[in-house]
Amino acid sequence: MPLTTPRPWLFAVLLAVLVFLSSSAFADRMTPVAVKQFEDTKAKAEIGDPNAQDWLAVFYARGWGVAKDEVEAFKWYRKAAEQGHANAQNGLGICYFNGEGVAKDMVEGAKWYRKAADQGRTDAQINLGVCYWFGEGVAKDMVEAYAYFITASIKDKQARHNRDTLRKELSSSAVFRGNQRAKELQKEIDAKIAAK
Repeated sequence: MPLTTPRPWLFAVLLAVLVFLSSSAFADRMTPVAVKQFEDTKAKAEIGDPNAQDWLAVFYARGWGVAKDEVEAFKWYRKAAEQGHANAQNGLGICYFNGEGVAKDMVEGAKWYRKAADQGRTDAQINLGVCYWFGEGVAKDMVEAYAYFITASIKDKQARHNRDTLRKELSSSAVFRGNQRAKELQKEIDAKIAAK
């Protein structure tokens, strides 16, 4: 059967479906329930609750119950991060690393990833490992990257994948050093968590 040129009406139908799907997805984020959750969370955030501040940042970052606003998301991540909230510290690192709501600054992003990683935050450990792997925001150090992936791999499938992928690039002595560093790193993290 020969291929034919698509009909213009087919493009119109596909475009209409895409518009409907995207507007439906947006509508789901602006339901009365989502708006109420946003308002309740904002009230708590404004009185200094770091958990609410972190959630408010997520609401702004994703446009849940409020128009998407990366600058506001950054502002609220920062407020919670400065109070030691590990998830917000990782979120703030992502903002800096990707230039979301703030000028892109990989060094500052890596700094905030480290603060969250030091609190045992697995996603921040993965993010920091990637920074070391590629030398983004920190000096390139594949042994340190490998150690962070080992540490995070206890809880995370992506970290295990990164660990195994990086291991293929390392010499046997670098793998050994990475394993030793992972043990030291875990002790450092445990000590920081215990000190809180």
